Amino acid sequence: MLERLEISSFAVARDLAIDLRPGLTVFTGETGAGKSLIADAIAFVFGARMGRDVIAHGADRAVVRARLAVQGRPRTIERTLTLAGRSTFRIDGEAARLDEVRSLAEGYLDIHGQSEHLAILRPPVQLAALDAFAGLNDDRAAVAALVRELREVRRRLDALRTDARERERLVERLTFEVGEIDAAALVPGEDDALRAEQARLAGAARLREEAARALAALEEPALSEVLAAVRAITARDPSAIELADAGAVLESASLDLRRALRAYADTLEEDPERLAYITERLDRIARLLRKYGDSIDAVLAYRDQAAARLADLAGSEASVDELEARERALLEQLAVRAADLSHRRRISAGALVRAISAELSHLAMGGAGLAVAFTCDDEPSGIPVAVPDYEIIAADSPPLGDIPLETAPRAFTESGVDRVEFLASFNPGEPPRPLSAVASGGETSRFLLALTIALGQAASGRLEILDEVDEGVGGRTGSVVGQALRRLAARHQVLCITHLPQVAAFADTHFVVEKRTDGRRTWSEVRELGPDERKQELAAMLGGVSEANLAAAAELLEAARLPV
Repeated sequence: MLERLEISSFAVARDLAIDLRPGLTVFTGETGAGKSLIADAIAFVFGARMGRDVIAHGADRAVVRARLAVQGRPRTIERTLTLAGRSTFRIDGEAARLDEVRSLAEGYLDIHGQSEHLAILRPPVQLAALDAFAGLNDDRAAVAALVRELREVRRRLDALRTDARERERLVERLTFEVGEIDAAALVPGEDDALRAEQARLAGAARLREEAARALAALEEPALSEVLAAVRAITARDPSAIELADAGAVLESASLDLRRALRAYADTLEEDPERLAYITERLDRIARLLRKYGDSIDAVLAYRDQAAARLADLAGSEASVDELEARERALLEQLAVRAADLSHRRRISAGALVRAISAELSHLAMGGAGLAVAFTCDDEPSGIPVAVPDYEIIAADSPPLGDIPLETAPRAFTESGVDRVEFLASFNPGEPPRPLSAVASGGETSRFLLALTIALGQAASGRLEILDEVDEGVGGRTGSVVGQALRRLAARHQVLCITHLPQVAAFADTHFVVEKRTDGRRTWSEVRELGPDERKQELAAMLGGVSEANLAAAAELLEAARLPV
């Protein structure tokens, strides 16, 4: 659910923070007060395309932050849009891409009235919604698993069926490459070690000179004179014992350093043959790096990939026969499972259409209706399934019979062979059209509300935002819409922008949006109403705060508390 919304310099919302709760939340206010900015701000933070005109006058950027609880996990999404036109997103404080934000919203957020964000308008989502409504998710998952295995078998077959001449050339090239890398016997990190040894061998003469110079300095009379003088001092002055100790340390250190320098100098032999070998080895490594990767690790990884490809290409005819047999078996299994899934979808589509019709009757839209269109495409490499090319399931469609259908190879995806699209008609005799083509206006909002309620019986909790869902609705129908919203809010978090008191009375939480001005700037404020304030607001929505309207508001609130 959406727990908190923070809006800064977005349109007329200068600085808003709204804490939200489960259930039905309504936003009311005078026309032009800025009620729709709530829906706009949520659409904005979830990636809606908006220009710099949404930045409040005088501000250099608009910022919207949404704190969510998604499947019990707290998430925070933030979007910033600057006057320079740069839009940035953050998820849980980390920079994020637009597709990551939209992926987070996918299946979680519906904004009715903002078709770009209405997930149910997209056919793949409609198919997933139908499967959820019908309880077919396990069957769909089983089909998806078979499809993935079939694709893998076909991928391996394609590798084995590669043109023989091309395959021979590829085998020859890969064999050479694997042999070349193996012959080099590369060891990760050896190039760094060789370069260090190369530098040491190349400078051996100079290093010996420096070691000899250091030894000569240590053997000069000056050091012996220092030590003799220190011993003379401590012999005459016992209190200068520290000088004796320091002298002893100096003497011991000089002896140790002499031994170390002699041992080091003994190792500094010029070895032209070793130096030549190292140079040649580094050249060989460099050639392999140019051909196969930027590092020894990358070259070895390429070698493993080439060896794996060789293993595929070296498969015997017996492997081809085995894979072909597995392909046939998978096609048979997939055909049975996909045909069953398709048939059960069609049965469930009829149940969904009838459920929608019932909800539409409750919403005073008895003349509207939903139909579900099923499409299947032919594909020579598809799976053999006996389903119609095109079929529409409507409220008056006859029950699915046992009429034999021609089996044909059908294109398939992990969801099966069906492509589904919801069709809607708003008036008797009007032909149904794709839902995405008619998704605008208050009438459609009520239709989508009915659809959402019917689908919501099986769907997991979402955030439903309804902007002016009661547009064109009268008082009597308004109560019906309010009841429908209450039923929807039993399973989902619902935010509703409304102008009808009959709808607002059903809210679990009620906010009022008010416009303010100081003569120079105008801004909107949002505040939550208490019980007495709700009665006042509903009376104002009924036509003005009067005794009669206050009594009517009290009646609306009382009626809304009755079971729906």
